[in-house]
Amino acid sequence: MPYRRLLGAAVALALVGSLLASVAASANPILMPTVSREIAQQKAIVAGHQAITPPAPPCPENGMLPEPFSSCGLPEAPATTLPYPTNMAYWGGHVQVHPKVYVVYFGWGEPGAFPASAKCKAETIQEGLLKARLKCDPDGAGARMADWVQQLGGTEWAGVSTQFFQIGSGGSEEHITNPTNVLAGLWADNEAPADLSKTSGESEPGAGNTYTDLAAEAARAAKHFHVKDLANADFVIAQPQQFSDPNAYESGYCAFHDYTQPGTEHGIYNGITPGVAYTNMPYVLKIDSEPINGGEPVNDCGENAVNAGPSGKLDGISIVLGHEIEETITDPGAEDILGSGTETTNLGGWYDALDANENGDKCAWVGEPLTGPVPGGPQVLPIPGAMGDIKGNQGTTFAVQSLWSNEAAAGTGYCAGAGTDLP
Repeated sequence: MPYRRLLGAAVALALVGSLLASVAASANPILMPTVSREIAQQKAIVAGHQAITPPAPPCPENGMLPEPFSSCGLPEAPATTLPYPTNMAYWGGHVQVHPKVYVVYFGWGEPGAFPASAKCKAETIQEGLLKARLKCDPDGAGARMADWVQQLGGTEWAGVSTQFFQIGSGGSEEHITNPTNVLAGLWADNEAPADLSKTSGESEPGAGNTYTDLAAEAARAAKHFHVKDLANADFVIAQPQQFSDPNAYESGYCAFHDYTQPGTEHGIYNGITPGVAYTNMPYVLKIDSEPINGGEPVNDCGENAVNAGPSGKLDGISIVLGHEIEETITDPGAEDILGSGTETTNLGGWYDALDANENGDKCAWVGEPLTGPVPGGPQVLPIPGAMGDIKGNQGTTFAVQSLWSNEAAAGTGYCAGAGTDLP
């Protein structure tokens, strides 16, 4: 599902109770001065959509693509900076037991990919034996993505996902592994039409539809890298500043992951190689710089979410991309359900039944007051499961969000892995 500032399911009151229960033994109660305002906002949204009758749970959202492609059509309620409760369940689809991530720089070297004012300098990104030549990377976002994917494997953060599994052909549990060599390929594709700013998510399926174009690039990447094991592959389609997904800001997402299944989502993936898991990674710094209603720019996608000043400028790169990678690992089928009635096949892996929230969604932006800093208080409140810094497998520091763990809190479930776990 997409990494949003606005998250699904209006369950704020239950969340507050869950948090209070989780910290009841603490000598220092955690105060949430923004919760009452967020609850009021949620109630208003839900009240305005009472005529909507959603499908019975679980409500598969197919990656929660914007209308008309979302299969739920439910409004997404504002986050309360608290985790979404209830443990995730296994829905029968596959997981990525041996995950591999391929980073594709989609058109970063094509004319117009960055503003004329950008300070461009060609650079070669190298991670081990893997290389990609970028003609422009003015903010260092491209290099940061490669470095993050190279170093996330083997960390305790990524290890949260190893509790999840698929049922093999013999009926045994096949658990997700946590290898150090997750990064499997880098490619600067400057040949395919990459300007997504000229596309729309509301266009008819085919060329010119943003999501069809993204999926087509993912399929080209699978061919470029000669990938035979699609079940364990995630193709990150990273976009440059001027060619970035135009639907992201308007629809309220920072990124999303999805699965190319013909015959679903109004046919946007018809004609595309089936079975490709891909991550749509817009240029999140561009989203962060967008002004709200003509006013000041608002941090929507993680810039300085954990670290202040220049060291936190690229926080959102690892936070957002890490969210989508781990969701793809645990639910590459992106909640897709084929068929109808009693004749269905569930392609989804692990998510909860309340609103199809995956392991990243359930812990997104935990600890951050989304309506702005509390007067006189810190930007990130000391809430268990909040975002934090971790060390990659080569020692570099990266900002991350926590991931849902069914095993945390003595099996009750909670957010874990970001160094802010419950005691």
